[in-house]
Amino acid sequence: MTKTIAVLGATGAQGGSVAEKFLSLGWHVRGITRNDTSDAARTLASKGIEVVPADIDDPATLIPAFSGAEVIFAVTDFWAPFFTSFRELSQVSDRATGEHALSIELKRGKTIVDAATEVLTKEGKLKRFIWSTLPSVKELSKGKYTYTYHYESKAQVSKYLQERKDLWERSSLLYMGFYTTNIKVYKNILGFVKQVLCTDCPSKENEPNKYVYRNIGSKFVLHPFVVPTDTGIFVDLLVRASPKKLLMGVSEMTSVETLSNTWSEVTGRQSEVKELAVGELLMEWPDKPVSGSLVREVAKGVAASAEFGWGDVVLPNEIDPKVKTTSLKEYFQGEDWTEY
Repeated sequence: MTKTIAVLGATGAQGGSVAEKFLSLGWHVRGITRNDTSDAARTLASKGIEVVPADIDDPATLIPAFSGAEVIFAVTDFWAPFFTSFRELSQVSDRATGEHALSIELKRGKTIVDAATEVLTKEGKLKRFIWSTLPSVKELSKGKYTYTYHYESKAQVSKYLQERKDLWERSSLLYMGFYTTNIKVYKNILGFVKQVLCTDCPSKENEPNKYVYRNIGSKFVLHPFVVPTDTGIFVDLLVRASPKKLLMGVSEMTSVETLSNTWSEVTGRQSEVKELAVGELLMEWPDKPVSGSLVREVAKGVAASAEFGWGDVVLPNEIDPKVKTTSLKEYFQGEDWTEY
């Protein structure tokens, strides 16, 4: 009998990858999305994915969406409520936006866990619940870093999940590393920035092909970089493994120095890494609401990764030594950098 996986966020980066992977493995894939009439939803349906509408703010809609599934992949979006409220709440206080987004994601995560628990209790069919999450930086750093709301919100949901003993016995956690796609999507904050050596000089004298990657801490420290399209690979590993695993979703564990050199090799543009402390990075943004909220949120996470790592995690090749993930070079080669 064909097995069913229910995938939240099926039109997003992580959920879309999971849906594609399990479709290729012959599973019945149920893609759960808020808007089942969107172009992205129609594309999923055209591939043979069952598209089911559900709203993570409406618990009653999740029960039928999860019903009958052997596996549930769950993910929530911290950044949507963050950016929606950013301009207003960043004027209120330095932490208001992060606190607001945390409260929303925590509520949604608990709603998902409760719905999965109810389906498990009623049907007993669910074999694996996989929660895409992050560690508590506050705990890893022993309180040194607390301005990491997009970590803390997911970590609090993980704790809530672990308190649901029956569901936790069939669950695993997936820590997703630093998105390689952020280098392009959020290039002014997380990418390679063109270096301007003389603001009064003609543009042709500003070394247009010289770029700088601003990094928190040592450029030689290893970080877990992840290509989001590899998410399906990680979820497949967790489905095949025993439950209660904590898997590091990493495509390539490497340093920012290697990342910079690889990007230069692929694009033909000179780049160098500028090592900064968190405070120094914030000073490079004259817009204080931005530097005091978004940039600080990101910078603290990178600093914690460099100093404290990600905790006691399992790596993909520890579950399957033959697993193949996307290298940084392969990711860079697959992107168009002409307008960068």
